[in-house]
Amino acid sequence: MCNYQTLYHGAAGYVIRCPHCKGLQLAFGTTVVNLDITEFECFKKMVTRLSDDHYHSAENEKMICLPLPADHVMMLVTPAEIVDLAEMTAEVQALLDTYQILETSSGVGSAD
Repeated sequence: MCNYQTLYHGAAGYVIRCPHCKGLQLAFGTTVVNLDITEFECFKKMVTRLSDDHYHSAENEKMICLPLPADHVMMLVTPAEIVDLAEMTAEVQALLDTYQILETSSGVGSAD
């Protein structure tokens, strides 16, 4: 059974992970999705790329579709939400990178 640690918690959502199995759970708005590390990294890159685009429509119009790993499931967000999601995933990625460095230098997980 997973014992989750919080990587991010804010008004828009949270990201937690199991240090043992490395599974992540991302909650944003009304959507919760479970991701492995590779899926999260792909999702983060997509979100970052989309947040860099300049949308000339209303900030609160749900117009950006983000495909999720599950078949036929997408997250629909506003331009303002994609910026929030990009900031959230960037913070999580920084923590994941830090944990990876610490685990590598201490030899934790090398026997798994």
